[in-house]
Amino acid sequence: MNLRKNMCIAMGLVLSLALAFSLMSCATTQQINQLEKQVQQASQDAKDAKALAQDCSQQVKQADAAAVRAENAADAAAASAQKAEDMANKAEAIFNQQMKK
Repeated sequence: MNLRKNMCIAMGLVLSLALAFSLMSCATTQQINQLEKQVQQASQDAKDAKALAQDCSQQVKQADAAAVRAENAADAAAASAQKAEDMANKAEAIFNQQMKK
């Protein structure tokens, strides 16, 4: 009888310890909800970062196009300046020729 009583106490103690261990190792609903919120926030942050990266990419393309247009305008301005200089030299030559007469 005493052995049976001790056996029941020992089994109860083992079961109690197993239950306590399993309850301590499991995540609570609050922890799961908090983790879910963190995952959702990280997902939103990733989406925002992707949108910003795409926007930056678009702005880089626009800046490249503007740089090409500026380079073309600079080339055209240099050509116009050269043409104006050539015309001025021609006008000076005509003026000098007329002054010799």
